[in-house]
Amino acid sequence: MCRPLMLLISLVYISLLIVGCNGARELDERGNIIAIGLDTSDQEGMIRVSYQFAVPQPEGSKEDASKATFTITNTAPSIAEALNLTNSEIPSQPSLSHAKVIVIGEEQARKGLSAIVAPFMRYYEYRGSMFVLVARGTAKDFLEKNKPLLVGDLSKYYEMMLTTGGYTSYYLPTTLHEFYMRLKSGSGQPYMVLVAINPESGEGDISTGKVPGGKIDGHKAGGIPRQGGNPAEFAGTALFDRDKMVGSLSTTESRMLAMLLGEYSHGFLTVEDPLDPKSFVNINLRLGDKPKIKATIVEDRPVIHVSILLEGDISNIPSSINYEQRNLEILEAQINKVYQQEMLNLIRRTQELNVDVAGFGYYLRPAFSSNQELEDYHWNEKYRQAEIFVDINTKIRRNGLMVRTVTAE
Repeated sequence: MCRPLMLLISLVYISLLIVGCNGARELDERGNIIAIGLDTSDQEGMIRVSYQFAVPQPEGSKEDASKATFTITNTAPSIAEALNLTNSEIPSQPSLSHAKVIVIGEEQARKGLSAIVAPFMRYYEYRGSMFVLVARGTAKDFLEKNKPLLVGDLSKYYEMMLTTGGYTSYYLPTTLHEFYMRLKSGSGQPYMVLVAINPESGEGDISTGKVPGGKIDGHKAGGIPRQGGNPAEFAGTALFDRDKMVGSLSTTESRMLAMLLGEYSHGFLTVEDPLDPKSFVNINLRLGDKPKIKATIVEDRPVIHVSILLEGDISNIPSSINYEQRNLEILEAQINKVYQQEMLNLIRRTQELNVDVAGFGYYLRPAFSSNQELEDYHWNEKYRQAEIFVDINTKIRRNGLMVRTVTAE
């Protein structure tokens, strides 16, 4: 046999040995984890870890969505040990390759996350693209009571909820990687989505009231006045001072934060009708451009100027006042007044907590000649001293499907 042929046969044989499926597993041999919940434990030095598993369903199955998942909770000294314990409770090998979210109980979030985030960033099965959430109450309770409607696949539900959050900006989706980068940054502080189980009493709680000229109250997850549907809801933002949660924002405050971050897509605003205060006007608003933010240091005090351009479409004028062809400037001024006050309220709130979640510190970097000089300034400790000015400029671009409003005779 000639040498080239022998060499070819040897290569084929070696290829068969090195590309085998030794690590392959059948679907029913894997326990796919969809969500991870973290809570404090009554036992010193321990943590409660909940794993929400997906139950494989036959194609075309119409099985109840509530039976498509199950949750196991273990108390252990570490997340890794909790994962080991689950392997003693289910026949399949736990797999994190499909994990979508990490839900952290509020008590644990306020206690601190440094020892928790590090393992997630180091171990290869935990991906930086997983979303991180803070649950009012416990993460275990949120995972067990979350019963999605319309979407039977829980994995798809989490993905859709957290990729469409920008529709109203009432909550700001944050990935594990984004949180970690903010945690290690000296120019801003991290934040997470706030979630909760709603009692569905129809009453709810107002977290932030209406500003003068406005018609919208701010709510937080668990406090929206509603009945029916999935009791789980995503609303508001959890604020962190480094690795510890120190407060939270309502839905209206979260929308203002989205504007400062340049992540506001669009949403409806309801304001008092400036020419008929008993009535209201609905506007569909969006960012006309990225926010213009300039930061300087004047006599060792940070001074920040924020300019935001908004564009809007009129969607409803119950008073039938013809704003389309006259008095449009009055309506735009009303929107400017409402949003400027809401923005200032947000900034005041974050300065009280001394958490720069808007990332103003990133705009202050050019004021320093070196990275060491920036670090020595300790921006995260001086944020509350900053003097911040806000200018909102609104332009109504469209009137919807009506050219003008005609008052009924």
